[in-house]
Amino acid sequence: MFKLLIANIKMTFRDKQAIFWSLVFPLMFIIIFGLFDFTKMGDSKYVIFDQAQTELSASFQQGLDEIEFLKKQDTPSSLDEAKQQMTDGDIEIVLVVPEDFTLPSVPDTPQDIPEGMDVPPTDIPQPSPIQIYYDEGNLTTNQVALSVVDKFVDQMNMSLANTPRVFSYTTESIQSKDIDYIDIIMPGILGMAIMMSAIIGISTGISRYREQKLLKRLAATPIKIRDFLTAEVLSYLVVNLIQITLIILLARLAFNVQVHGNYFYIYLICIIGSIIFLNIGFAIAGYSKNTKTAEALSQVIAMPMMFFSGVFFSTETLPKAVASIVEYLPLTPMIDALREISINGGTLQDVWLELCFMGGWIIVSFIIAWKMFKFKD
Repeated sequence: MFKLLIANIKMTFRDKQAIFWSLVFPLMFIIIFGLFDFTKMGDSKYVIFDQAQTELSASFQQGLDEIEFLKKQDTPSSLDEAKQQMTDGDIEIVLVVPEDFTLPSVPDTPQDIPEGMDVPPTDIPQPSPIQIYYDEGNLTTNQVALSVVDKFVDQMNMSLANTPRVFSYTTESIQSKDIDYIDIIMPGILGMAIMMSAIIGISTGISRYREQKLLKRLAATPIKIRDFLTAEVLSYLVVNLIQITLIILLARLAFNVQVHGNYFYIYLICIIGSIIFLNIGFAIAGYSKNTKTAEALSQVIAMPMMFFSGVFFSTETLPKAVASIVEYLPLTPMIDALREISINGGTLQDVWLELCFMGGWIIVSFIIAWKMFKFKD
């Protein structure tokens, strides 16, 4: 069995397709997502036409200048030119402050109104509204910019009405772990790499053996079927250990990804997950009549789990009906457990429910593989 194990490992590393799905494919995702800085919000370039030239309009411009992601540009010669620049994508927001943008004078309250009677409302002249033109293509940052303008206008209205400030709030920052998006993605890519290499590798590998009549020839030798299958599984587990190590090292050295939990727990959960997906791979190999069928079927099973199980996006963003289903996919509890340990520093006690789900999937997947996989045709 040991010689079979060494032979399987050699064949795995000589198989370009196996190497791609096992090592290159997950490392590509680590590099791609690591290069993106999701903490930075795209800048919104704006121009402002101050037709009022008052102290109030100057205060309004000063408030906009204090917003970091709003970048003021040189004011064009005309509003039409500014709109054209917006159409060309050079700016995203155009603000037009009207000429009558100033604090209106409030008439004095009559002094001869008896005490206890309501003061009749006074007519306050209404200045023209600020005109805002914005590009819908940069929706996120522009909505923030519009909320800033809205808040500024509300504050001016409250000041004009002499409304006392009754409610307020205080802020206090609490130092927590510095978590970036790549820290969240890394455990998901670990689970994805284990799943892809196990399902695709074992299903296509065994199907290729069947096409080449190797299984039939092995059956005629003194080699026990049990030893052959054990060596096959162990060889993939060795490859998985190399996968895990390379992904963690690349994420740590290239993008400073922190693992706050125990590395042994990370490896343990990955090995448990690998057993599940190896069983699924054996079931696919047993069902498929040739290598092409095995490749197609393994992709059909693996790809939906890659997108629905929370590798790149949280399952909470899915519709409730779909989210309630994907919770029971084998990859979902694996990724949840990896993230709990890697990000929150959890222990095996903290992920006992996920481990129970994974244990159940080991039993279910083994029964399916045992029923479908046949060593001989």
